[in-house]
Amino acid sequence: MPTRHLLIPAALLLNLISPAHAQAPAGVSSRPGRPPPGPSREAAALAEPFVGITANGKVEAGLFRIRSTGVSTEPVRQAAGALLAALTAEQRAKTTFPVDDPEWRKWMNVHRYARQGVSFDEMTEGQREAAFALLRASLSAKGLKLSQDIMKLNHTLGELNDNNFTEYGEWLYHITITGFTARSC
Repeated sequence: MPTRHLLIPAALLLNLISPAHAQAPAGVSSRPGRPPPGPSREAAALAEPFVGITANGKVEAGLFRIRSTGVSTEPVRQAAGALLAALTAEQRAKTTFPVDDPEWRKWMNVHRYARQGVSFDEMTEGQREAAFALLRASLSAKGLKLSQDIMKLNHTLGELNDNNFTEYGEWLYHITITGFTARSC
């Protein structure tokens, strides 16, 4: 079987749907001097080459060198493959993106963003188990527990907001995977 390469962004794009009050009203920028986010601003930002996060707008060469850490990513690749195998063809198609797809640059934590990927809410119990196995393979034990605690807290926020489980809930998180494509699964 040929080897497939898998890249999973650090956050795994496990997306939390933020409280509605966290966003600025339509047409009002939450960042003075900048236009409100929107399709044209997104398109312009994606047209720019990715340079990473900078402190002053200038890239620091050699800050994070690409090197082997001695830790195998094979368990993560296998867990991602197992999750993708557990998904339906439709779920896989909306969850997987080529490694160079701009989707990994689009994530934001506001309600108006159209989430990509498959949500825990639409997964079967077996699919959720596979998704958590991917997180377990990708995160430290502490990171996994923190992620699960945050998910549970989001459910509690729904209860505290008049049982608003449209905006809050334990399963309102999405996973996207770059590096696999739906056809390579």
